[in-house]
Amino acid sequence: MKLRVKKVFNNNILLAEDENLLEVILMGRGIGYAMKPGDPADESKIDKVFKITAHQQQEDFVKLMKEIPINHLELTKKIVEMAQKELNVQFDDVIYIGLTDHIHFVIKRAKQNEQLKNALLWEIKKFYPREFAASMKALELIEYSEGLQLTEDEASFIAMHFVNGQQSGEAIRETVEATQIIQDILNIIKFHYKIDLNENSINYSRFITHIRFFLQRIRGSLNVSEDDYLFEKVKEKYPDAYACASRIKTYLDAKLGVELTHEEMLYFMLHIRRLTEREKSQA
Repeated sequence: MKLRVKKVFNNNILLAEDENLLEVILMGRGIGYAMKPGDPADESKIDKVFKITAHQQQEDFVKLMKEIPINHLELTKKIVEMAQKELNVQFDDVIYIGLTDHIHFVIKRAKQNEQLKNALLWEIKKFYPREFAASMKALELIEYSEGLQLTEDEASFIAMHFVNGQQSGEAIRETVEATQIIQDILNIIKFHYKIDLNENSINYSRFITHIRFFLQRIRGSLNVSEDDYLFEKVKEKYPDAYACASRIKTYLDAKLGVELTHEEMLYFMLHIRRLTEREKSQA
């Protein structure tokens, strides 16, 4: 890949383009030193190639790079690479914009003995255990690099970036909203059946996964196919699960303006039945 310099931002960051005139941002110590537009990029100094295509996101990233020490970007790069390996995913490079800014802010606050509380800490630990585990390893990398010991609250903020990075650029605020919605739905089930749920059960994990994927789908469009026959049979067989699913349907309509299809209601009924069957028998 032959890259030519298009614009130098500082000694460590530059904008380049390939033979197809596609723009990329290059990072590396000294990669921009004494470089001019049109010069071939020194590929031996490239530490990371950022493929951020949206112009506004490029501008945001470059502005961020001018304000943040390169060692914080290098630390973020290590954290992202670790998380991708742990989660077996490939994040979009856009994750670097929000996560680098966050890591820089965390380090700055921690050095001033200021660490924030995350009101969603326990929900994130429950609903996104793999992302939270990766974020705890991120704290280890921060401690090794900066000598700072951070709390689980800080890990939960980082975990939200890992969740966000897997959801096609979904905004952090939407991840927060989804987490709150999941908790609300679980509370509806607990209230309806007057039981506690076994958070360590496979059925609990399956139900959480179902809600997460459901919330991702409705940000596009719901599957409009209907299976009225099976819906009516399950509704008749499990009236309590149907009543509970109806409460969830009312909640989602009020919260998101979304009306569940019979197919979605069917899946909710089946998951609710499976989730509550054992807990009811042990009550």
